[in-house]
Amino acid sequence: MQKSGKITSLLAALAVSALFLTGCQASLPLQLPETLALPEELTLPEAPYFKKGVYACYPVEAGSKPRTFFYIFNEDNYGHTEDGEYEGMGIPFEVSQEEGKVSFSYGGEGEVEDVFRVMSVKDGTIRGYFTESPYVLLVYEPVKDADPDTFSAENYVRGPEDCIYRDPNGWSCRYDSTRFQISQDGPNVFIVYTGESAGTNMITVTYDPEKTGEKAVRELGESWSEDTEYIEGPFPGAEYATGYWAVPPFVEGGSGLYMSALGRDYMDGSLVFEFTEHKGNDEEMNMEVSDYLAGIIDSLTWNVYSFDTIIQSLPEDSYYAFADMDPDRDALLVAKEDTVFDYGGGVTASTEADVYGYDWKDCILGYGRVEGGGTATPLAAKDGELYFGGHKSMNKVHIDEASSEMIVDEGAYFDEYEDAEVVAFTKAGES
Repeated sequence: MQKSGKITSLLAALAVSALFLTGCQASLPLQLPETLALPEELTLPEAPYFKKGVYACYPVEAGSKPRTFFYIFNEDNYGHTEDGEYEGMGIPFEVSQEEGKVSFSYGGEGEVEDVFRVMSVKDGTIRGYFTESPYVLLVYEPVKDADPDTFSAENYVRGPEDCIYRDPNGWSCRYDSTRFQISQDGPNVFIVYTGESAGTNMITVTYDPEKTGEKAVRELGESWSEDTEYIEGPFPGAEYATGYWAVPPFVEGGSGLYMSALGRDYMDGSLVFEFTEHKGNDEEMNMEVSDYLAGIIDSLTWNVYSFDTIIQSLPEDSYYAFADMDPDRDALLVAKEDTVFDYGGGVTASTEADVYGYDWKDCILGYGRVEGGGTATPLAAKDGELYFGGHKSMNKVHIDEASSEMIVDEGAYFDEYEDAEVVAFTKAGES
């Protein structure tokens, strides 16, 4: 059941787009409220009304509810929208401003156009309505001290202690902006710890299209010490991929500088996270800094849009299969060598596996792990449900893309299990 399955994500995208293209308007009342009636003599300042800056946009009826949708004017005549509740999604716009009205052209080629009638301007806050929806009074409220060149609607909504950095190369991490500053310079990203510490503490992330993850990490390790230890294991946030660690010995009595690195193969090259730490005499402070740096790595997520990306990254001792456990499209199951066995009839089965599937944005997530009993009850699937269990219980589970959750129904579904098809696994590296 390998379906294209973009129904859920398409509906969600259309709903969000409707919000963007109508200037974040609410449902329309049947008649014009008195508050929208234009006075006989309307006095407005001269255009332009919108200046370079960030404006929270909301209907008057929203009152004091949190502001989540923003118009970001990079200059007086152009900018883009961002929705803080949808990962900062938005569209570009251009504007022309003249007496009493602002003409908006949305999309890269002006696919949608609408005119905003200005009713009042006070202390920079603009009120008015779009001619396509004249029954909805909108407010554009300036966001104080917001820099349009660096503003993130997503992080504004989330708050300073739970920010997200999204890299153009398709990875992201969560961070506390009261303790970290993040900047990008070409192929390098610098995640600098700004809290109290014994010296510089930072993570430098480098994408190198010319080297594998193992080679890039080993070169760093060799530059630090001939006694550097090299370790392999699942990469954080992308456990299907091999991670490579370089861990040199710490030199007691020195400057306190300590370097280490973690890397992986990525996009035909490598992505390496290089740690620069300074350890002082305050062990508690050292531990706190290390915990914050480790938290960055533990929060890593990856933009993956094809199962092939995961399959091609699997270690040689892995097995994979496609399972009918999603109403829209198959899920990908990944199992280790010690959990698979010959089920007969040319089928390699498994009793447990890691589950990967799509979400409403068409992005692939790791949904967790399913673990069954012995070889008598291997993983099996039917009608959008995966069955796992043993002699005492048989559970079924499916992926809900809309909520990005794996829904487990615990019970004794033995009769349904008997009619399900055992999931057949393939060894990584084999077609």
